Amino acid sequence: MNNESAFIRFFRFFPKLIAAQLMFAVPLAVFTAVFVLIGQLSGFNNIILWSLGIIPAMPAMAGLTAVVRKIAVEKTDPDIKTVFFTAVKDNFKAFLVYGLFVYIVLGCTFFSVLYYGSLAAVQGTYLSMLFVYLLFTALLTVMMFYIPLMTITYELRLRDVYKNAMLLIFGKFLRNLAALGLVILLTAISYVAIVFSAGFWFWIALSLVVLFYPLLFCYISVSIISKPLQVAVGDFVNVTKEEDDSADDEAISEALSHSGDSDYVFVNGKMIKAKRDKDNE
Repeated sequence: MNNESAFIRFFRFFPKLIAAQLMFAVPLAVFTAVFVLIGQLSGFNNIILWSLGIIPAMPAMAGLTAVVRKIAVEKTDPDIKTVFFTAVKDNFKAFLVYGLFVYIVLGCTFFSVLYYGSLAAVQGTYLSMLFVYLLFTALLTVMMFYIPLMTITYELRLRDVYKNAMLLIFGKFLRNLAALGLVILLTAISYVAIVFSAGFWFWIALSLVVLFYPLLFCYISVSIISKPLQVAVGDFVNVTKEEDDSADDEAISEALSHSGDSDYVFVNGKMIKAKRDKDNE
């Protein structure tokens, strides 16, 4: 069944994907509720404060990304709980940084669209500024496709993750454009569903967006960009743990002999922090 497309596997493993999504949605809902409560109590009641819940909740995205990678790319049938919580534990700090990155991008985008959109309604010349900022946001969104998958997959330093993500924006343009187009369509549908519903249907629409949007965003991006990522950084499919460890041990020994004083070596597509033998230093 390894020849199944990611599209087919989405529906075949839908219960497991929803379970992983709920594991992400629960901390997101809890932290968002905490910051909404802080806003109510402090009087600083606005979206800037409410959205801060994204940052502490984002480590759970590591778990969701790991589950999606196993199902959509590696085409395995993973133990959801083990894969999810192992990824969260191993990438906790890195995804707090990613949460801050997402928060800044979303915040700047929201206020820039409001600001330049209102000005463009009065004076058309501001449409060009709005277009430039939306283009910049699109580039940052493509970066957001690569960062989670790269972080949980490769032993790269954090700065290398973001540098590679920036370079990969233009690496496989058509794939990036396809992923971006689908995410824009998904976002537009979600926005329309929430904005143009009221009363009971508003809460239904909001619940569906919270339940499905992060999962679909993650599944679309991981499925589409995993191939160019492997070409650029290194394979992570059909490589057994034993083969990977054996190859790394030999390559690390050779790479360290040419690495000077650096503790980091580039091995089989991974930037690895290698432990040096103190007796040989």
